[in-house]
Amino acid sequence: MKMKKSALLLLMCTASLAGNDCLAQTDTVKIETELQQDQDFYYRNKYRYLDVRLGDEDRLLKIGVQPFKPSDNFNFLVFTLHGGFEQKITTSFSAVTELNSVMTWTEEQAFHQQGISLGGRYYFLKKKEIEQGRSGDNLQGVYGLFKMSDLLSLITIREQDSDPDPFSRDLLLERSLRGSLTPEIGIGYQQRLDYHLYFDSALSFNYNIPDDDFGFQISFLFGVLFSYTK
Repeated sequence: MKMKKSALLLLMCTASLAGNDCLAQTDTVKIETELQQDQDFYYRNKYRYLDVRLGDEDRLLKIGVQPFKPSDNFNFLVFTLHGGFEQKITTSFSAVTELNSVMTWTEEQAFHQQGISLGGRYYFLKKKEIEQGRSGDNLQGVYGLFKMSDLLSLITIREQDSDPDPFSRDLLLERSLRGSLTPEIGIGYQQRLDYHLYFDSALSFNYNIPDDDFGFQISFLFGVLFSYTK
């Protein structure tokens, strides 16, 4: 009888140890699986980012927005819709055509300007970054810019009627087509965030020749792009 009890106790202990060992192995496998998934996610995004930086491109079609645009009097009620086409000329030079739609608001007036600008960019670190294997032959990185801003613009102004009649709520609408000679120079940084997302920021200074007026621009553009190679 005692031998049967001893055998039963030994069998129970063996089963308990086997169960604990299985649970420990299950936990270890689970931890290793989660660790492997984290590593796979890290390397997948790492190489995806490297693909974006190291990829070659000859031209870009960009559509972006600028939720605010500080002007020379720091008026932040400005919204810009930006369209651009950038064509690589050499490794470091590119030609840029831009179409901007700028909207501002005040209590008395709404201002809307659609203008076309032509210019170029010089990516002065591009050759060095390519030699070091840090970048592909693309349109990303730090650049110097020169352009003629708003060579031709369609300007729309809406404002309250100055009629003293308190019951009159008519809006005055004025449209005009204007040309301008406004050279602009500056420095900026353009970077793709993903295969079809980009960020572009720049600080530039301009001079309106007809009005003899200096100004500056700070831009922060976010949007989508489509790249093309030969």
